[in-house]
Amino acid sequence: MDPLNGVFIKRHALSVALKHEVAVLYVNADPGLKEKLYDLDCEVEEGIFTVRVYYNNSGVSAFVKFYRYLKASKLGVNRVKEKFGIPNVSHIHVLARTFLPAYYYKYFYSTPFIVSEHWSGYLPEDGMYKGFLKKLLTKIAIRKAAAVTTVSESLKRAMLFHGLNNAYSVVPNVVDTNLFVPDNNPIKKDKFIFLHVSNLDDRAKNVSGMIRVMKKLSEIRNDFEFHLVGDGSGRSELESLARQLDLLNQCVFFLGTKTSSEVADLMKNADLFLLFSNYDNMPCVMVESLASGLPVIGSAIHGINEHISVGRGLLVPPGDENALCDALIQAMNIIGSFDKNKLHTYAKCNFSYESVSAQFDDIYQKVIKK
Repeated sequence: MDPLNGVFIKRHALSVALKHEVAVLYVNADPGLKEKLYDLDCEVEEGIFTVRVYYNNSGVSAFVKFYRYLKASKLGVNRVKEKFGIPNVSHIHVLARTFLPAYYYKYFYSTPFIVSEHWSGYLPEDGMYKGFLKKLLTKIAIRKAAAVTTVSESLKRAMLFHGLNNAYSVVPNVVDTNLFVPDNNPIKKDKFIFLHVSNLDDRAKNVSGMIRVMKKLSEIRNDFEFHLVGDGSGRSELESLARQLDLLNQCVFFLGTKTSSEVADLMKNADLFLLFSNYDNMPCVMVESLASGLPVIGSAIHGINEHISVGRGLLVPPGDENALCDALIQAMNIIGSFDKNKLHTYAKCNFSYESVSAQFDDIYQKVIKK
């Protein structure tokens, strides 16, 4: 349905697969299903047995939608059991109803499960952790989980604030440190390249704020370009804003959706990565930037400020456009002080497939021995 949706979860699965056999079950609504209620797709992707089950949820009540989700989940569980057997551990990513297939294994086969949470909805700035059923299932899942991981310390604190108590570990998002690497022999350019990669969700990422900062900066100097990668629903409005400010295709360029390899090439060619989020968690693009030797100019919030410090970039208060403009000028003036290889080493030690695989393996071993 969306090739970028959940890519961070896929990377976690690939990291675990370095040490263990992995099967993935993904259940998703597809209102485009017209001739049947359920559709099941089963294949091996990058060595991982993967089952996707789609169900039609259009034009029905919330109760029927939930029932169809349960039935779709059961279809997927049965296919996994046929081909893969009973797992030693179930690993849930992003609650709440995803807890139900794992609970099936726990109830019938005493299979322990762990929860890995990536969702920013628990953060006070997001505020999307609401709804009776969602909160009920989340609380049950966290209470019954053998272990819980979050991708940032701030997300862990937010979940504890909501009374979701368990033994937490912080296991970050993954970056392919063989794909995202520095270019130590860059082609000399006439202009600085600022890069931003996201779904262009202006509410969270404050892309409009960055565009307005480009206008401020263009009144001071003209030796830069701002490249935006992504193709979310807000792109047209953001392009209109850039056009109104006489920036579109002058110093602000929308590049659309790119593959991971294309993003890696863009990061090699860029000078600074911009992440001016109003709220965020532990952005994959941030760790990809660091692995590429690309310093980050970001908002001093949550998962961003846990990793961006002196030598890795600069932090500004969220929403402070004057501060962002000043930080860009400062970074442009000291660009040579950022050590690309040190940035890559930091990413490799903390976010590589091997590093995350070892962290999950340690959790699995403890859970199995309980």
